Amino acid sequence: MIFSKTTAYGIRALAYLANHPNRPCGLQEIVEHEKIPPVYLRKVLGELRRHRLLRSTKGIHGGYELARPPDVITLWEVFRVLDPDPYMDMCILGYEQCSHESVCALHEEWQKVRQAVIGLLKSKTISEVAAFVSSHRPTGRPLTQPDIQGGDQEQK
Repeated sequence: MIFSKTTAYGIRALAYLANHPNRPCGLQEIVEHEKIPPVYLRKVLGELRRHRLLRSTKGIHGGYELARPPDVITLWEVFRVLDPDPYMDMCILGYEQCSHESVCALHEEWQKVRQAVIGLLKSKTISEVAAFVSSHRPTGRPLTQPDIQGGDQEQK
């Protein structure tokens, strides 16, 4: 998959929050439901908050909630915030930054793939992911790679 583990965790956490819109959700609640290591999730949520995709409230009734409606937060925004190479412009063969000035043997094909992936990420929202998750996953089961990729997997 093209997503780093950090980005996948961020998308899963945002989808969880989108499916619980009327209240802040605590870190431990998200950890338990999504099976994400708490220290890792705290860092991911902190980064999403810093980039204003989330807001957090401290205290007994505090937690995390989306800062904007889930239908306006695109996967591209999340990817750009959390991925180490958000523009996918590292050269696959290890040359300088992928650009028209620094062309490698895979450049033309990679540019087509890159544009298709960026287009997909810009067109999909957290709301769409949340809707899929809520209709395809029993409560408590972590999202697996086949679920993300749309593959067939027996429901447990």
